[in-house]
Amino acid sequence: MKKIYLSLLASVFYLSSLSGAYASDFSFNMLDATPIGSWQVRDNVDTNHKGKSTASNIRTSLLGSEIRDGKKHYWIEMVIDSFKIDRKGKRKPNGDKMIMKSLVPASIMGADPSNVMGNLRGFGVETIMQSGNNDPIRMSNTGGMMAGMLKSMNIEINYDFKPLGSEKISVTAGDFNASKVQGSGSTSAKILFKKIHVESNSTVWFSSKVPFGTVKLVGSSVTNGKKSTFTSELLEFGTSGAKSLITKEPTDMPTMPNIFGR
Repeated sequence: MKKIYLSLLASVFYLSSLSGAYASDFSFNMLDATPIGSWQVRDNVDTNHKGKSTASNIRTSLLGSEIRDGKKHYWIEMVIDSFKIDRKGKRKPNGDKMIMKSLVPASIMGADPSNVMGNLRGFGVETIMQSGNNDPIRMSNTGGMMAGMLKSMNIEINYDFKPLGSEKISVTAGDFNASKVQGSGSTSAKILFKKIHVESNSTVWFSSKVPFGTVKLVGSSVTNGKKSTFTSELLEFGTSGAKSLITKEPTDMPTMPNIFGR
């Protein structure tokens, strides 16, 4: 269960970063750039304060939409493959493939980062997760679960964004005339009786020609005094053909007491 909660939390912050990277000074409509059926694949590399690196290959897809409680929602799926990187730069698979498919409110696709951050507590009406070859599990009201987690962890997010104009950038997926945005701020939380404080800064390049917008991201963070760096680069993308990799009927997770709210 702990693994599921932490994976869900990490996935939520990743999804929020897809939209949270865009400063409100820009006019950017993510839905125009991300039609249903579109997808992107990114390569993320994190290097910790000891110089050890890990990587993740993340495929993000917009699968469809539906109305819940009179409001429009979108199905977004992330497929995550994780790797360890040795000193020679070779990658070795690290753990099972993780798939998370979540029904999120249309507002999560907004361009205003404050709007996105404000929606973290209401994130997800329904989430389906699958680890490796295990059967998928459906969690209902994951927004409520998320709210309990955020409340129990006393999470505080303060982040500012500044536009830096346009710049031509080359990545594996091609060349783009991208908008450049710089962000900096902090996140504080208490997880399993341990206080965590993160100061971070990042630079993001994004384009309306790319589903979900983000072309490249570089940055660094200091977690409880320990510095790490991260990069994220677009490998490939498409505007149609996305299909869910969760093919089995999910099993409903049993209803649990509000452990985070107590």
